[in-house]
Amino acid sequence: MPTVRANGIDVYYELHGPARAGRPPLVLAHGFSGCTEEWRELVLPLAAQRQLLLYDVRGHHLTTAPEDPEQYSIQTFAADQRALMLALGIERAHIGGLSMGGMIATRFVLDYPEMVASFLLCDSSAGNGASESEAGRWEHVVNRFFLLMDDVAVKHGLVELGERQLQWNRAWVPHWEEIPESDDVTRERMRRITLHGFLGVSRAIRDRPDLVHRLPEIKAPTLVLVGEWDSFLPCSRLAYETMEGARYVLVRHAGHGTPTWRPEAFERAVLDFLDAVEAGRPVAGECEV
Repeated sequence: MPTVRANGIDVYYELHGPARAGRPPLVLAHGFSGCTEEWRELVLPLAAQRQLLLYDVRGHHLTTAPEDPEQYSIQTFAADQRALMLALGIERAHIGGLSMGGMIATRFVLDYPEMVASFLLCDSSAGNGASESEAGRWEHVVNRFFLLMDDVAVKHGLVELGERQLQWNRAWVPHWEEIPESDDVTRERMRRITLHGFLGVSRAIRDRPDLVHRLPEIKAPTLVLVGEWDSFLPCSRLAYETMEGARYVLVRHAGHGTPTWRPEAFERAVLDFLDAVEAGRPVAGECEV
């Protein structure tokens, strides 16, 4: 089991594919309560052309989950990733993430711009409710939802929380029944995470700063990708419209977690973007896949 001591914790990681000259590695951070094991196969095709670094975020599965809630923040997660990359000899890479992983990637790109070849914000948000818009309103809904999940987890445990999540998803998530093995994945997530890890990461997401106003600082080529049924679509749209020269990809027939819904479309969109970046071609524009 490969782990490295980084930023004071033991981080589980996987490096797929050899380093290739002229092609910086791609570093991807997973979503809330997910892990490398869950989404490895979904993104592994991305390692066909460049090295791919996956890892379990602090508080998740095989990476240390500190009991102190003060040791959890999106900024800390970004610092963990930096320490992991440097420990592995990676000084510059394409930096991306899905959902919570996109929040980590946003913070990383702003805090460590010298290490960024490009930025991939997937099914995610750079905000936290400061915007007086549909995106801002959704951010407030997300934060209330996390507080409700915390309450159920503390009072009834993570297994019960997983069952209640499934009931809610079946009732309210459009096309939930079309996601392969979605019920099994939800249950397994609750078995892989500790209560203090769950609560610490939830707190980090709820307390993260709104970074939309800082997005114009980002000079790296940027991809904003989101599924058409994803409730984070307004947040993704706001991020795209705030950054000059970014590429916006709308994935049709997909909800939150586009690699789960349409893995080949996700792969194609990401590889097309990375190929353009590495060839020095402009990436700006909008498209659908």
